Amino acid sequence: MREEGTSRKVVRNTLFNYLAIICVTLIRFVAMPILIHGLGKDRYGIYATVMSVVGYVGLLDLGIGISLTKFVAEYYARRDFRRLNEMLSTSLLLYIGLGTLGAGVLVGFSSFFVEHVFKIPVSLWAEGRYVFWISALSLFNGLTLGIFGNLLNGVQRQDIARTIAIGNALVTYSGSILLVTLGYKLVAFMLFATAMDLVSFLVQMWIVKRMLPEVRLFPRVFKKRELKQIINFSFAMFINQLAARNVGVLDKLILGIFLPIANVTLYVVGFTLASFSFRIPSAASLASLPAASELMAQDRLDAVHELILRGIKYTGLMAIPIFTVMGVMASDIVRLWMGEGYALSAHVLQLLLVGYFWLALSSSGANVMIGIGKPYINTYYAIAQILLCSSLSIVLVQYFGVLGAAAGSAAAYSIGGMIFLLHSTRIFGIPFGRLFSAGVAGRIVLSLLPGVVFWIYHHRSPPGGVWAMMAQAGVYGLVYGLLAVRYVVDDYDLEKISAVIPPVRHLSFLRR
Repeated sequence: MREEGTSRKVVRNTLFNYLAIICVTLIRFVAMPILIHGLGKDRYGIYATVMSVVGYVGLLDLGIGISLTKFVAEYYARRDFRRLNEMLSTSLLLYIGLGTLGAGVLVGFSSFFVEHVFKIPVSLWAEGRYVFWISALSLFNGLTLGIFGNLLNGVQRQDIARTIAIGNALVTYSGSILLVTLGYKLVAFMLFATAMDLVSFLVQMWIVKRMLPEVRLFPRVFKKRELKQIINFSFAMFINQLAARNVGVLDKLILGIFLPIANVTLYVVGFTLASFSFRIPSAASLASLPAASELMAQDRLDAVHELILRGIKYTGLMAIPIFTVMGVMASDIVRLWMGEGYALSAHVLQLLLVGYFWLALSSSGANVMIGIGKPYINTYYAIAQILLCSSLSIVLVQYFGVLGAAAGSAAAYSIGGMIFLLHSTRIFGIPFGRLFSAGVAGRIVLSLLPGVVFWIYHHRSPPGGVWAMMAQAGVYGLVYGLLAVRYVVDDYDLEKISAVIPPVRHLSFLRR
């Protein structure tokens, strides 16, 4: 049987990453207003804040998950199943210990967080503690059983992992809506979500065993050599994950500490839309990590350079129209989605979009850095970003409240993203001219012109309803897409994408 090419794997995985992001986000988009109105701003604020704490405790992962993805990709490419099993067994035993520690922290400090750290109404203290306890179980499951999702990513079967994620989101949110509609509150919602996550982890385990019978699912050995390799690589990944976790999460914690808990919900509404806008273009580079590891194992440096440049190009192509539509129509989208009383959330969205745009453009170089075994460059930027973001947000929230937190994050992400984009390409030895030549600059300006026209028209003729909004966005998207295919997308792009989606080849007439 002929071995599947790396480029085909990248395209397939990228498309499934997009499919998962779009499907899961649409499911959450439908569910979120129902959950917020059903639970109330205070209870939903508790949920969002507790999840932020869990996110930081989850950093006990220590970067092992991403490290495992990299090493699995290398060992699988060489068909070295002995080393793969040793790495998997050592990682799983580490996770059992770390998961136990993390769960203990959440349970032990639950009362302290609920009663002394966050501004939670006294009447909801008991529910807050229960949410922490349930989250402890969820954290343990995620750290231990989540390892099989990393294995699927490592063998470049992200299509399977993303399909499971879509199914899990559909069942979880559908059940949660039913529970809230029937009058159940936050504790029932958390219990159901934790149970569904456990089911999805077990499904991943079953698929891994069916697909890779050579892999041992249960730990049998603990190798010092594998432990040392994991620790050496994972320390940098831990700092990088801390910065990634910091995106949006730190703001929720700061708001929960300095302002009444309901303000967290106002921030979360804008953050959710901004996060969705960010994930779509950045997904173009998710498949770069295992692909870069495979290419380095084959000593194909030129292909790695091409992978980076294509990643920057694709993320930019996706980010411009999405960020433009979300930014121009922010007030309309939030009002139609959540109803009245969330005007601040629209401004949070607009501020965060500025910073997330530069984070998206830098995501290709960041993933390839990890894939080729140089995560420490990312680490320096991660530390700087954490310090800058936290300091700006803490200061600005004192003066501007919810908007101050969003402005601080936007400024930190913009500065860090722009500098990293230029620095990383220089490290890879990619000439600045290839990144930003006169021809590239002209194409960027050309792609931005429809957005300017769209903004002017929307300002002068605000849409009266959802259909008018869709019409305006649709016309803009069509014009932008035609210009992108004609002047930005090349024959190589069309060839690789059409190998997975055959109808795309018909767009080649636009390039003639």
